[in-house]
Amino acid sequence: MDKASVIQAWVVAGLKDFYISFEFETEKKWHEYSTFFCHQGLEKICKAYILARSASTWEHLPEDKGLVRVNKVAKDLGHNLKTLISCLRSRHVLPMPSRTQTSSKKKGHGGVSYSQDELVEILEAAYIEARYPIPECDQIHRQFQIWQDPDSEETKGFSYPIGETAPIKYARKTALAVLKKIESDFSIKIPKEKRYLSGRIRDETWEKFRNIFFT
Repeated sequence: MDKASVIQAWVVAGLKDFYISFEFETEKKWHEYSTFFCHQGLEKICKAYILARSASTWEHLPEDKGLVRVNKVAKDLGHNLKTLISCLRSRHVLPMPSRTQTSSKKKGHGGVSYSQDELVEILEAAYIEARYPIPECDQIHRQFQIWQDPDSEETKGFSYPIGETAPIKYARKTALAVLKKIESDFSIKIPKEKRYLSGRIRDETWEKFRNIFFT
């Protein structure tokens, strides 16, 4: 089997998800789906790196058996983004988060900042909440209260983290970091032309996506 082709297929699958997220964000509708597709894209790109590391267990096999092996490895990794991110951090593919590293929710009074680990939790929540009408008491926003003032415990309200830009930006930045490691560690070219995703994407739309995602 051709190792580069397998990894590129997983990368392209992840990039498609990020592009769909971009479309939802551009339309400014159903922001939770933009976050959901970011989860999907980041999961696939993380798996692409892990599959590349495990290539010695499948690249020497005939194509039919090799693809079965690749599929098994990917399935065994599951959908838990926190586990995938931890795996890549432990292998120094991604840096360990600083305790002071946060991403701002929004400007203004009552704003909330999210740690990197919280952003991963928000992406994981979007995987469920964007698909199922789960009870409000179990939704991720219940973890992020906005206080009226620092000295009061009176709740002003809750943020809506899966509908904000912070987890989307984190997912894009993290995915790009993993893609760069795939290129540097395995000498596998990352497809950046729209023909790998869909020839029906307009040139100007693709350029906007490229400028957002790859820079």
